[in-house]
Amino acid sequence: MKNLLLVALLLAGTGAVPASAQRHVKHLASWGAHLGRSEKGAYYELSYTSMLTNQLALRASALRDGGTLSEQGKYSSYVGRVLLAPQLFRLGEVAYMHLLLGAAAGYERTGENGTSESFTEAKEPQRFTYGPQVGAEFDCFLGNRLSLVATATKGYLLSNPLIDSWPGYASAGLRYHFR
Repeated sequence: MKNLLLVALLLAGTGAVPASAQRHVKHLASWGAHLGRSEKGAYYELSYTSMLTNQLALRASALRDGGTLSEQGKYSSYVGRVLLAPQLFRLGEVAYMHLLLGAAAGYERTGENGTSESFTEAKEPQRFTYGPQVGAEFDCFLGNRLSLVATATKGYLLSNPLIDSWPGYASAGLRYHFR
């Protein structure tokens, strides 16, 4: 039953002839919702993307990462990212691949809800972080306005982070495109 529903949704989205005006063109914007895994836990992300030219996008997003670390207990991280996304290649008007280059800034805290014995002794169980990010993003259009998106990024945090110095993120999500 699940497979039949998936096929019906894909056919409904791809059954219409793609309109080239609704693909990667200047001034096209999109909202996205993504779920994924980080190297230490799981996260969700909301994103906004604006096409600056036909082959260059600006992507801004906010994500919340959470999980459990062995020594520091439960953690949460709130990150804002701004990324330039030049188009690497496309397959017709259906699939687009973008490189992601930019920066992230965030707030992280460990030992939440008293989940770490060292939490009470820690001088700084929370910290602001920032650093560069690089990655790739793949968009597969299901129709004029809806696309599936897969994203993978890797970053480096410069401010002695509590959770991970080299955070990596991989997600899948949906995007709604509009003018």
